[in-house]
This record gives sequence, structure tokens and C-alpha cells, in this order.
Amino acid sequence: MERLSRKLTDYILAKDVIEESEFEIYQYGFQSFLELAINIICSIIIAVLLGMKLECIAFFLFFIPLRAYSGGFHMEHYISCLLLSCLSLAGILCIVKYFSATPLFSCILYLISLAIIKVIGSVDHPNRYVDEEDNLFFNKRANIILLMSLTIFVVFLLSNNTRYLLLEALVFTLMSISLIIGKIQYS
Repeated sequence: MERLSRKLTDYILAKDVIEESEFEIYQYGFQSFLELAINIICSIIIAVLLGMKLECIAFFLFFIPLRAYSGGFHMEHYISCLLLSCLSLAGILCIVKYFSATPLFSCILYLISLAIIKVIGSVDHPNRYVDEEDNLFFNKRANIILLMSLTIFVVFLLSNNTRYLLLEALVFTLMSISLIIGKIQYS
């Protein structure tokens, strides 16, 4: 990705679209865009192959906001991140598709994961400086997301939607594992 983003940036620099001083900014932007696009394409392929488009959307609606404000473990290389992300998504969707769980099991799994997420709090990555004010902001946002997810979980529980109960519980389990590993790795 870095090589391709560098070539794209070289191209627009040669066409005088940007100045030399903007090279790194554009190169980073291209690289981020390409990596995100590949992640989205892979996720769509997984969702289509499993016939679980709505569940995939729900996965990301639960995961992305919480991940954005809570942080957690990050792989060192993009390809490792992509593979782990695809395996996590496919694994959780396959569990939801091929296994059923009682509402009690999903509740226990969800509540344990929720407690771990609350106790650990946000986990900062060493490459991204976060001061105390930022941490307070991130924790407030994470708390809002947790409250919203709890409300959604209760709606699933009251409507006896065991499939989405399990999905949400598994996403929160994944998030809590990421926080635990991140806390250990970055402490």
C-alpha cells in the first residue's frame, strides 16, 4: 500500500497538482484510503459469501464506534491487520450463522465483556499521543456508545432476537479481548 500510495502521490506531484511540501500528507491520505477501501471490499465479499449483509452491517455498527473511542490492540503491519480483521469478521459471522445460543448465554457473555471494557477503559497506542483531556473526551464518547449498545441489547432481548443478541455479545467479546491485549502490550 505504501508503494502504491507513493506512486500515486509522485504522479500528482509530477502533474503539479500538489507541492513538494504536501507530499507526505497526500501519500498518507492515499495509503489510508487504499487500506480502508480494501478492508471494505473484503468485508463486503465476506458478507455476500456468507449471505449475511445485515449482520455484517450490524457488526460494524457495534464495533467501529467503540473501537474508535476505546482503542485497543493494533497489528504492526497492514497485511496482518487485514488478515486478522477478515478472520474476526468471518469467524463471528460464521458463529452467528451456524450456532445458536440461549439469551442467557449471550447476556452473560455480553455483560462480562461490557464489564471488562468499562474496567479497562480506553487503551492508547504508543504512536498516537493522547493527553488527559482527550482521554476524558474519548471515555465520555465510549460511555455514550456503551449505553446505546446496552439499550439495543435490551431491545434484542425483549424481542427474543437471539441471532443479534449473540452477534452483539461476540462483537463486545472481540472488543474486550482487543483491549486486554492492548493494555498488556502497551503498558
